[in-house]
Amino acid sequence: MKSKSFIKNLFLIAFPIILQDFLSSFVNMLDTIMVGQLGAVDIAAVGLGNQLFFIMSLGVFGIASGGQIFIAQYWGKKDIDKIHKTTGMMLQLSLGFTLLFAFVSMAFPEFCLSIYSNDEEVIKRGAEYLRVVAPSYIFFGLNVSFAVSARNTEHLKLPAVATITSVFLNALLNYLFIFGVNIGGVQIIKAYGIIGAAVATVISRIVEAVIVVGGSYLRKYVTAARIKDYIVKDKAFLAHYAKISLPVLANELLWGCGISMQSSIFAHSGTLVIASFNIMNSISNLVYPICLGCGNATAIIIGKTIGEGKTEEAKTLAKKQCGFIAAMAFCLGFVIMPLSKLMPFVFNVEEEVLAMATVFIIMRGLIFSFDAFNMTSVVGVFRSGGDTVFALFMDVGFMWLLSLPLGWLAVLVWKLPFWGVYLCILTEPVCKAIVGIIRLRSNKWLRKL
Repeated sequence: MKSKSFIKNLFLIAFPIILQDFLSSFVNMLDTIMVGQLGAVDIAAVGLGNQLFFIMSLGVFGIASGGQIFIAQYWGKKDIDKIHKTTGMMLQLSLGFTLLFAFVSMAFPEFCLSIYSNDEEVIKRGAEYLRVVAPSYIFFGLNVSFAVSARNTEHLKLPAVATITSVFLNALLNYLFIFGVNIGGVQIIKAYGIIGAAVATVISRIVEAVIVVGGSYLRKYVTAARIKDYIVKDKAFLAHYAKISLPVLANELLWGCGISMQSSIFAHSGTLVIASFNIMNSISNLVYPICLGCGNATAIIIGKTIGEGKTEEAKTLAKKQCGFIAAMAFCLGFVIMPLSKLMPFVFNVEEEVLAMATVFIIMRGLIFSFDAFNMTSVVGVFRSGGDTVFALFMDVGFMWLLSLPLGWLAVLVWKLPFWGVYLCILTEPVCKAIVGIIRLRSNKWLRKL
């Protein structure tokens, strides 16, 4: 495939995903800005409260990514029956997983948050938020399973429309419920603060799931089947699915717990540090969806190409797309840095928090191309090629064996400043990229399922 052709194909598939993820990140940033008007404690409380959602969401994405590997290759073969069975497995696992997290978040929120912070006020406020937002997890799991199935059978518009609708609804409801509505001295809607943000999230997740699931059936997508078609009785299929998918699920959960531990490390550095870290994440996530969308598009393209039996073309495409996305991310990293100048206008926090967030943003921008390459190689290439065990090793090995131990030592033993702690954390993406390049060039990642 010629360079212009592969880039065009990449962005045709990636654009709806990028738009979807960008708008979601943009509204998440609006959430942070709105909550930021309430002060650093509420920013920290919502940020830590969302750590449970973050871990849960990565578990759901792990389940969906495992299914995605099969659906992309089955779509290349046009094996509709196995696409239905794979979608059914994703639905059952996702709903069970989200129900568990929703129960734990509502029943034991203080205990969950105490893992990340010892600030009693932050824990108290975060627990209030967590109890209300937890039911949204169930609808999130339902939505992701159907959305991933639709994407990997090349129905990209419906998930994008659902997310666009959801994020704008979420932004509107956030404004109404966080700050309330007062017209002519008459209070129409009471101001609920961070509880209002939680209610807005629940409503928007329900709407998103209704659009994706209902739209799939109304449009008669190949993934929309009868309930009995989703039930898997073939033990050989179950064993094969588990062999490929379980490492992906373990990968996402361990990686998610590791990212969550990063927040815990910074939370132990102080409430102002974790507030600035959350601000940095909300701003950098405006650019990250471009790379994330390209990575997911890569998974669809590579998986379908392998399913069609074009293995040599898949190898060439994998190298081209990893290189192109890493180069693009290098440029995007420098786009992130000037965004720090906007923070004083949108965040009502101390000058010290803004100064620390600026340093975080600059450091994140410099490392952005490594993050993009790692995401593309792991999610887009190794997993779609069936190399899930190596992807697990690469994605979480350096995190748990190198960067997290260094991070805890930096906080608890060496007492380094916040930027020194972050420098220890950033050892992971650099080392991971080196190993990923070696694996990509070896072509050992490609396996037909």
